[in-house]
Amino acid sequence: MRDITPLISPRSIAVIGASANLTKSGGVLFHNLLNGGFKGPLYPINRSAGEIMGQKAYPALAEVPGQVDLVYIVLPQAHVEEAIKQCVAAKARAACIITAGFSEASDKGRADEGRLREIAAQSGLLMAGPNTIGMVNADCGMMGSFVNFPRWEKGGVSFFTQTGIFTGAVMLNVMSAETQRLPVSKSIDVGNKIDVDEVDFLNFAATDPETKVIGLYIESIANPRLFLETARKVRQKKPIVLLKPGRTKEGARASASHTGSLATDNEVLDGALRQYGIVRAEDEVDFLNALRALAMLPKPAGKRVGIATTSGALGVISTDLVVQDGLELARFEPKTIAAMRTILPDWLEPANPFDFWIGIDVKGPREAHEVGLGAIFADPNVDLVLCTLLAPANADFPGFGELVRKLRQTHNKPVAMVIYGGSARQRWIAELEGANVPVFNTTREAARALSFLVQATL
Repeated sequence: MRDITPLISPRSIAVIGASANLTKSGGVLFHNLLNGGFKGPLYPINRSAGEIMGQKAYPALAEVPGQVDLVYIVLPQAHVEEAIKQCVAAKARAACIITAGFSEASDKGRADEGRLREIAAQSGLLMAGPNTIGMVNADCGMMGSFVNFPRWEKGGVSFFTQTGIFTGAVMLNVMSAETQRLPVSKSIDVGNKIDVDEVDFLNFAATDPETKVIGLYIESIANPRLFLETARKVRQKKPIVLLKPGRTKEGARASASHTGSLATDNEVLDGALRQYGIVRAEDEVDFLNALRALAMLPKPAGKRVGIATTSGALGVISTDLVVQDGLELARFEPKTIAAMRTILPDWLEPANPFDFWIGIDVKGPREAHEVGLGAIFADPNVDLVLCTLLAPANADFPGFGELVRKLRQTHNKPVAMVIYGGSARQRWIAELEGANVPVFNTTREAARALSFLVQATL
C-alpha cells in the first residue's frame, strides 16, 4: 500500500511553468494556490522571472531552498519529461502534470507517456496526470486548479476523477449556487492516470478523517479485481459512488480519445459493483445527486418510503419511481392514518402517497403541512421520506423551513424534497440551507437519490 499523502495533502508546492500572466494556465493555477490559503511554502519556477505575484521565483527546481512535496508541471508537452527528471533529481515526492498531448492524442504521445510511467516506477515519484486540470484539497488550502472558484463549500465528499469537470466548470457551477452546494473536501483529477490510481486513492480515503463519502469518475480500471476487493472493504465504513462512462462501444471509443483509456466489459463490471454494494451513477446529475444525499442524510433503517405530496400527479409519479428504483412503499400505522384524517374531508381516505393538498383548503397551509409532513416523519414504518410539494401563493406560509428543520432533527430520517413554484419556492429552499435537507429538481432525481442512499449504506 503506497502513501500518496504528498500528492493529495502536500506540505510544500512548486509550480514549474508558473507565470505572472493570468491569461495562462500557469498564471491562473499559481494565483489560485497563492490565494487559496495553502498552509505551506509555494515556490514558482520560471527561468526568466525573479518574482511572480510577490513570491521569489527560482530558475530551476534544484535551486529551491526547501524540500518539495508536490510539483505542478504546466509546460508545453515537449518539456514535460525534462521537468519530471528535475523532480526526481531534486527528490520531490510527487508531481501533477497539467500538460495534455499524450496517450489521448497520438501514438507518439502514448510512447512519451510510457517513458514518464517508467520514470515513476523506477524513482518512486508519485504522479498524477498528464492531461489534468489540477487538484483541490480544501482541508489544506490547496486550490491547485486553473479554474477560479469564488467560493468552495468544504465538507465530507472526496472525488478521484479522470476528468477536469469536477475540479473545473461543473464544480464551479455547483459552488456558485446560492443554495444546495455540495460539500467537498478533495477533488483529485489524475487525467490519463499515469501512476496514482483508484486503488491508491481508496486506501488514502479509507483513513482520511475529512472524507466521509467517496466519488469516483474513472474511465478505466487498472486492476479490476484489486479495485473491487479494496472498494468492498472501504465501503463498509464509507459509501462509494462510481461514475464510469463507456457503457457503449461508441462511448468507449470517446473515452479513448479523452484520456487514452481502454474499454472494460460493462456487464461484468455492473454485476460486480452490485455484488459489492458500490453505487453506479449513469451521468453527472446522478453522480452529484447521489453524493449530495450521502453527504447530507443519515443512514436509513430500511427501504420503506413514505411519500408526502400536494400533487396527485406527483404522488403517482413518485410511486412508480420509488418501486422502479428498488424501494418499497411504507404501510402507515393506524395512528398515522388517524392524524392524517384530521386535515381531510370525511370522504377522502388517507393513503401512501399522502396527498394533502385539499387539507390546505380545509385547515390552511400551515396546519396542512405540519400534519401532512409530521405524520409521515413520525410513522415508525417509514424509513425514508420523499416530499413533492407545490408552492403557489395559496400554499405558502411563514416558517416552512423551521417546520422541516424541526422534523428532520426530531426524527433523523433521510428526506428528499422536490418543490415546484415561484418566489415561495425560492424562499422555502433558502430557509432549508444548512438543514441537511437536499432539494432536487425533479421527482425522478429525488427518488433515485434515496435509492442510491439505500444501495450505498445498507
